[in-house]
Amino acid sequence: MPKAVCLRVGQYNVNITRKRIKNLYLRVQPQGAGLSVNAPLMTSDAEISRFVLSREDWIEQQLARQSAVLLREYHDGEEIPYFGKRLTLRVIYANGRNSVAKKGDTLELRIRQDADFAARKKAIDNWYRAELYEAAGAVLPSIERTVGKRAGELKVRDMKTRWGTCNVRTAHITLNLRLAEKPAECLRYVITHELCHLHEPGHGERFWRRMDVYDPDWKRVRKLLKERL
Repeated sequence: MPKAVCLRVGQYNVNITRKRIKNLYLRVQPQGAGLSVNAPLMTSDAEISRFVLSREDWIEQQLARQSAVLLREYHDGEEIPYFGKRLTLRVIYANGRNSVAKKGDTLELRIRQDADFAARKKAIDNWYRAELYEAAGAVLPSIERTVGKRAGELKVRDMKTRWGTCNVRTAHITLNLRLAEKPAECLRYVITHELCHLHEPGHGERFWRRMDVYDPDWKRVRKLLKERL
């Protein structure tokens, strides 16, 4: 079994596992556990350091997203992000099934008084999921017409490192649950991006030329995804 070694790269602790693979793979570990890199067997520490530092913007984006989630406690009066806006959470203790409802600028969470953090987070994430499905379904037809491709199926998952994925064989698109926290234009960008992969599977020059046509403002919107809410 490959043995992991630890390397300090700038401000990051990086756990490195060398394997019989062709490419370098980077992952931000949850709960402040540092970074992990899977690397080809003959890759030097210097090459890995350069690779990690070249992805620093992406790393900071992932760390900020993790931090924002960890700082939430889902207490009464807390602000909850919702498509780029902020809703004031009102916790109402009640027996029966947990429920979440948006009322103007307020988000009402009805939950048992003994409900812990995990139960509150689960209730709000379930609400986020329903809201994101609805929002994505509303904008998808117009984006499909623009891109000239149709999605096979939309799914929502709480992904750790990606805002969206596309299976180019089935045309199934998976959206990150946290897009329900970001401005609505971020959702349009991610769907456009993933549908564009049905024309160009990779991220080469032709892919980005298509993005310039389908979503001319994509560079500005992509920066919004990196901002901490």
